[in-house]
Amino acid sequence: MSSNTSMAGSMEESNFLKRTRTVHWARLCLSVLTTAVAVAVVACEAVPLQHHQNTAQWASIGLVLWPLNLDVRPNIAALACGCVVGVLSAAYTIVALLPSPHPRIKLLNSYSSASSFAGFLTALVAVTFSIYRPSASYPSGFTQGETLQSWTCKWKASNGAQSAPVDFSRDCHATQAGFALVCTLLALQILMGFAAIAGTLAQRDVARRREENTQLEKLEIATKQLYHA
Repeated sequence: MSSNTSMAGSMEESNFLKRTRTVHWARLCLSVLTTAVAVAVVACEAVPLQHHQNTAQWASIGLVLWPLNLDVRPNIAALACGCVVGVLSAAYTIVALLPSPHPRIKLLNSYSSASSFAGFLTALVAVTFSIYRPSASYPSGFTQGETLQSWTCKWKASNGAQSAPVDFSRDCHATQAGFALVCTLLALQILMGFAAIAGTLAQRDVARRREENTQLEKLEIATKQLYHA
């Protein structure tokens, strides 16, 4: 009976290690991909914001490129989302790749769970803010606001009826790509969350089985001692 228990325990440990290895590589690939997408979000949003900042001051000399009802908060939210998620994902990648003489299964499970939850909330806020723009206020005479994306893409969609200002077409494409990438980050954080849950469940399952095997071994030893006595 003891040998059967030991063999069953060894098979369970082997299966646990295989599952853990699979989950580890899945999470590592997701974290690398998430980091790359987050960097792309920052690049897509930073350029239009910088262009707006550099040209908004031209209004003082009569060259007005941007409307009074322009709201850049969605772009700032997307930029902040890319920075936060990028840092979280890069940190997980570094921790997961660092060599260690001891297994860090519990640590990586805990960190991936916390990171995916924080990243999901950050991306969700950025997407929601970009769509609904809460507490938006407009100057007198305006019933709705404009964003960098809506304003620059209006000029792009004019089909040559008016000459678009320099870099507006680029800003339109960049802000569209930035929003799509933020939505991608949201999906990646959901996948990372599922991977974190899978790793945590595997860890809890093997811990329970180890405890059961330990109790069985103790029972076998007590039974043998009682029998020989």
